[in-house]
Formats: sequence, structure tokens, C-alpha cells
Amino acid sequence: MPGERSDAAEPSAQGVPLAEGGGAPAGAPEDHNDSPSEGSRETDGDQVRSERQAVRQPLQLAVFLARAGVGSRRRTDELVQQGRVTVNGVVETFPRRTIGPDDEVMVDGEPVEPRELRYVLVNKPRGVASTRSDPHAERLLVDLVPNGRTLFPVGRLDVDTTGLIILTNDGVLANRLMHPRYGVAKTYTARVQGHVSKAALQALRTGIDLEDGRTAPAEARLVKQGPRSAVVELTLHEGRKRQVRRMLAALGLPVEELQRRRYGPLSDKGLSVGAWRELTAEEVEALRRAGEETERRVRSSEAQDDLGLGTAVEP
Repeated sequence: MPGERSDAAEPSAQGVPLAEGGGAPAGAPEDHNDSPSEGSRETDGDQVRSERQAVRQPLQLAVFLARAGVGSRRRTDELVQQGRVTVNGVVETFPRRTIGPDDEVMVDGEPVEPRELRYVLVNKPRGVASTRSDPHAERLLVDLVPNGRTLFPVGRLDVDTTGLIILTNDGVLANRLMHPRYGVAKTYTARVQGHVSKAALQALRTGIDLEDGRTAPAEARLVKQGPRSAVVELTLHEGRKRQVRRMLAALGLPVEELQRRRYGPLSDKGLSVGAWRELTAEEVEALRRAGEETERRVRSSEAQDDLGLGTAVEP
């Protein structure tokens, strides 16, 4: 049964991604275009031009690139000014140049092709699998949203976990957001059995030794302590499998309920469990900036490794 749409925000603008790296993350199926019907009089060039005209509206170059998923507007401004963008085969360094439906735009020699991008925020209910296909699942996340099977989830949540997850067909942004160690901040509330001590909170803040290695420092606070259970809020940058549950279990605090309340700049405010909504253009821009910050952290870590300074640690 489809999820309930929330009208808390207007849909985001349409855009077009880079051809290379613009598809789904590893493991997601490729998109395929239907070929023209036999006997069609349209040439290949006419068909591509028609598709572009259907998707593109005249836009400033930097805005066009941002909506293509290339980066935030600030980042695309930099790319243009660095001479890495060509329009109709000529280097363009003026970010405010108007791009029409017939213009050929390339970044670092790779064409930017027309394609509609969607960004949907879902508040996943319990019992729903956050995958595109699972023969053992009774309900799939992509089936909560109209035409959801053309999208893929940015990361995963356990079947028993509720909360925010993004569906999109923007593979460039998704891969930036899902870096396993330097991903965007994700905030969870967990109801656990037992008493949460100050020592347990400090352990969460410094790192927990798990079977797959020590966790990065997390933000942790006690929201409420009851006689038999407590509510804890955790903010992580990592994305390991069942990480929150395993961290708390290692401290003798088994999780009874778990919900993701924030994903980067997005919150579940006004979005009930089981509901969904399209992200606004401003929210997509904020996610792109968060993804670029992830890339900055990765480059900083790699640079420190090259210098023999070790791996950067999350604050």
C-alpha cells in the first residue's frame, strides 16, 4: 500500500546529472532508454534535442550544473571559473551565462545529458525493507512512493528501524552522502533496556570496540531515564551495518525501539511515519553541500595518510 504523501514542501527542481558517475550506486540497476520505434522519421539528433527541450529550461550555467547534480552552486561557480566547463566545445568561464535546450555542456570532457532527477524523503515505517528488491520482504520502501522503483535508497535502515531515508536517482550525490566513515551526520533516538550511566555515555562519545573495529566518536545524550528503560539520542557520521544497535548492546543496553530523526540537514518535523515528500530545491542544495564536505574530509584524511600522519578522526 503506497505511503501517505506529505505536502510540507514543494517538489525540487528538475536537473540532469553527469553521464559518468551519475547513475545508481554500486549494485543498483542501470537506467535504460527505449530505442525509437521502427520507421520513426526522427533522427538521433532530433530525438536527443526533443528530450533536452522537454527537460531543460533556460538557466544560468552555474545553476544548470547544480541542478545536474554536479555540485552545489558555490562549487559549480568554482568549476566554471577554473575553466573546466565547455559550452558547445568552447571553454566558458562566466557562471551566469544562459544555457538553452540546444547547448552542449561538458565538465572535464564529460557530457551533461538531460535527465529528470528526483529526491524524495521517506519516514520509513517498521516492517518495511529499505531495498529495491527483496524476495523475503513483505513490503519495500520503493513501493511507498509513486514510481519509486525508478529510485534507489541512500543507505539502508533495518526492517525494525523507523525513520528518515532518501530515495533518489542522483548517483553522484548518493555516493557522496554514503561514505562509510565520513558520511553526513545522522541522528537517532533509541529506547533501550536498563539504566544509562555517565560512563556509558562517555564510552559512546569516545568510541566502542566492535567486531569490525572501533567506532568513531559519536555525539550522545540521555533524553529520558525511566525505572526500566531509557531514551538515548546518538549522532553518527559512520554507516556500518546495525551500528547503533551493536554499540548499545556492547554496553549492556539492548535496543527496544530505534528511529532516525535527522539525516544531514533534514529532519522528520512535519513528516509522520509512513509519509513521504519531495525535497525542495533548497534542501537538495544543502545536501549537496553536505556531500562536498564529506569529500573534503576524505581528501584531508588521504592527505594525512600520504604524509604518515594517520587517519583523521571525526570531532
